Amino acid sequence: MANLELTVHTALDEVRMQMLGTQVLFGFGMQAAFQENFGTLPPVVRGMDAVALSLLVVCLAFLIAGPSQHRLVERGEATVRIFKVAQRFAGAALLPFALALGLDVFVVFQRSAGNAAIAAGIAAAGLALFLWYGLGRMLRPLATDKEPPLRDEPTALHEKIDQMLTEARVILPGAQALLGFQFIVTMTKAFERLSVLDRDIHFIALAAVALAVMLLLTPAAVHRLTFEGRDSERFHSIGSAFVSAALAPLALGIAADFYVTVAKMTANATLAATGAGLAALLLLALWFAVPLALRR
Repeated sequence: MANLELTVHTALDEVRMQMLGTQVLFGFGMQAAFQENFGTLPPVVRGMDAVALSLLVVCLAFLIAGPSQHRLVERGEATVRIFKVAQRFAGAALLPFALALGLDVFVVFQRSAGNAAIAAGIAAAGLALFLWYGLGRMLRPLATDKEPPLRDEPTALHEKIDQMLTEARVILPGAQALLGFQFIVTMTKAFERLSVLDRDIHFIALAAVALAVMLLLTPAAVHRLTFEGRDSERFHSIGSAFVSAALAPLALGIAADFYVTVAKMTANATLAATGAGLAALLLLALWFAVPLALRR
């Protein structure tokens, strides 16, 4: 019989794998706008890069939605509902990721391959969609082993703590990648040419993401220094609160730097502000509003 605790844990590990790939593309998308040659790209190509960055924000929103519901709705309990929720969000996140991958391949190849870049981008996105959606459906007949249906069961305290720390590791790579970009971009000439307002917004975003990283690392430090690495229900509550709290400044940092980057890509502050507002609404809705509504 399948163990629900281990099944949920495996689902969280799979989300962490997707997050690692997303952070690479997200970092590329945000740094590309501040490279010296970016301004020489045609407006359409720069716009495609902005679309790819938007898709990756959606991907990040989906990937973290499952862990957020696990913390806020289930309070760390491994349930059949949260397993299905994590699966659905992880599956949904692959679509914008595949499209963003294709767009980024197009942007990279456009300078050297010209019109062939369109074919390269379509091929990359198409192959990704086949491997992540089509192949799995084709192989379903091979899954002949029939397991009994999963059932809700009490989750051991050690497993609840382990899953909470795993969820912190799911979120942390994206925050670290964004923080690294934020530090590096301040050293570029393109950053110096930004308006004072845009530079100030970037520094606010940097401070917000730095706070998120600090909050995400705090549970491990508290576990080691306060509880000496031992399992404790109180530690689980404290750690869960820090992981959930970290999502608020992370959402602020992503939305704020999304504005700065898209404004740089498109030279359209109104479009960038609208996109940043929509990004903030999406992140806050999936990470807080929906889980808190379900919690009631």
